[in-house]
Amino acid sequence: MQRAVPIIVVVGAAVLAGCAPRVDVAAEEEAVRAISARWLEFSKARDAAGVATLFAEDGAVYWTNRPPTSGPEAIEAFMRRQFAENPSGGGSFAPDRVDVAASGDLAVEQGVYDSPTDAGRYLTVYRKVGGEWKVAADMSLSARPHGGAPDWARESLARWYATFNARDAQGLADLYTADARVGDARGRAAIIRRFQSEWAESRASCSGDYDDFVVVGSIAAGRGRDLCTVTPAEGGAATKVHSRWLAMYERQPDGSWLCIRDYGEPAGS
Repeated sequence: MQRAVPIIVVVGAAVLAGCAPRVDVAAEEEAVRAISARWLEFSKARDAAGVATLFAEDGAVYWTNRPPTSGPEAIEAFMRRQFAENPSGGGSFAPDRVDVAASGDLAVEQGVYDSPTDAGRYLTVYRKVGGEWKVAADMSLSARPHGGAPDWARESLARWYATFNARDAQGLADLYTADARVGDARGRAAIIRRFQSEWAESRASCSGDYDDFVVVGSIAAGRGRDLCTVTPAEGGAATKVHSRWLAMYERQPDGSWLCIRDYGEPAGS
């Protein structure tokens, strides 16, 4: 008789497990989508406190080019800054996929967003807290082509690389204002000498693009990176060199834009 006891216990446990309530995944998905819609309503109303209520106590935001922020109080302050930076209130977001775990306590929302200065995709992770869905983490990834640079900036950058690769120092100098600075070289004559000195040491062929770009009135700034194939002047094996750079531009009286500051540094080989 004693040998039968474990069997009874196991059977009883199986019956109890079978009685566990089933999760209505479709209903939970709709609940998550409702929270996403509420977030959009809060955003359009510029209600930072409302957005913060959607987060768990340890919830966090990880947005492109923004510092990580955690906790409802800090997230409320974060959202106030975001609304202040977007005074027009333009922009929107919408989910195109929501996945709910079979356990019903974890969900992931994916979607697209846009604003007057950015566009891309986002991913939001939800978890059940006290039976209520709360945001555990919200992440964004900017998908702006060319870092959002306007046509004139993209054309100027393309011309810069073409002129640099052709070793045309005067052509490069023409892309800068008369008192521009490239590193520690100031003025077009000094800029010409700087590039000529660089080319005397090695031959380089470079390409690159903007990561970010912003225009404020008559001043603009672009941050980017490039990749150069560098061959020593005395011969030898070519190497690949990555660089990061920051360029600032000023609109001229005729409406054109010229570079006024140009800084770069190696980012590894």
